[in-house]
Amino acid sequence: MSGNANRLSWVDTAKGLSIILVVMMHSAYGVGEETGQAGILHWIIAWATPFRMPEFFLISGLFLSQVIARDWLKFADRRIVHYFYFYALWAVLQIVFKVGLGTGDPLSMLQQIALAVVDPYGVLWFIYMLAVFSLMTKVLWDLRVNSWVALGLAAVLQILPIHDTGSYIVDQFAEYFVYFFAGYALAPWIFRAVDWAQEHVTVSLGLLALYAVVNGLLVFTGGFEMQPVHIETGFASLPVLHLALALAGSLALCTSAALLAKLPFMDWLRWLAPIRSSSISAFRSRWP
Repeated sequence: MSGNANRLSWVDTAKGLSIILVVMMHSAYGVGEETGQAGILHWIIAWATPFRMPEFFLISGLFLSQVIARDWLKFADRRIVHYFYFYALWAVLQIVFKVGLGTGDPLSMLQQIALAVVDPYGVLWFIYMLAVFSLMTKVLWDLRVNSWVALGLAAVLQILPIHDTGSYIVDQFAEYFVYFFAGYALAPWIFRAVDWAQEHVTVSLGLLALYAVVNGLLVFTGGFEMQPVHIETGFASLPVLHLALALAGSLALCTSAALLAKLPFMDWLRWLAPIRSSSISAFRSRWP
């Protein structure tokens, strides 16, 4: 397997792990809401809470450097319109079926469709934010803002108590942009770390085990609270520490994916990704 193919393989495996965590969360909370009880999946999700969404955005930013220098038209087609298209498609479908056909209220349906333009709709918010993050990163690149400065400012936004501002976009941007930009800015170091992990499997497994224990201790102590539809992490939710755990957990998931990608019987994980990176590359290579 070539280096590039190997790289795409573990990234797709990481996406597969990310999808499992997201589905697990919705499944656990859905059952918890119906039964009023918490099960084993709740505890797994609680442990993964510090990095579950951060790793998704970090992985999404890994290959942005390959297109960031393109002119705005080509960049927008690949990293902005691409996401907004899928967001708009699924948002309209969900609103039409849930609100339009579900309640028989066409006016409310049209209002929610209009609102979805400026306020990300339901569980589709992450697709909307990928477009926003790509747009902002391109703006920063065009303005020649130093990557370390931008990363530092994004970290400050995450640390500050920016919650419930009334704008879901603002709240989610402050919370998660740092991880997307870290994936873009720190990609060379992340790939080197993953390559090192694949060459030093025993040491990597030991470090992953150590991370798992430390992360668990910080999540389940210091005010941890388990509820059927909500989990309150302990020390892991503290400012700065939360950011550090999220970045460490994101790297740990990438490393785990790289090690799993070496096992043929775990190949099914990478096929969970809805749009595989290698498939996109192959498809676009046929374009004139």
